Amino acid sequence: IHKRTTRYLREARSLGLRIRSLREALRWTLEVAAEKCDLDLKHLQKIESGQLNITLVTLVRISVGFRQPIAVLFGAPPAEPKAKRSPG
Repeated sequence: IHKRTTRYLREARSLGLRIRSLREALRWTLEVAAEKCDLDLKHLQKIESGQLNITLVTLVRISVGFRQPIAVLFGAPPAEPKAKRSPG
């Protein structure tokens, strides 16, 4: 495998691990996360394990499903949940 390709595979694996970490921090099962992200369960499993080259659309689905900015998937700190304002 070419040196650059190896680096890209490492980055894909790293992205998958960040997604898994975020899912686990939310205490979601794969099933729950897949449903919230509108993804097939096996597809999400392959993403988390770094076995799949994903599209921008898939990244957006994960970002929206996790209610986090897309930058979080690349290592930015997670967004804090917004406090609900009380009426009055």
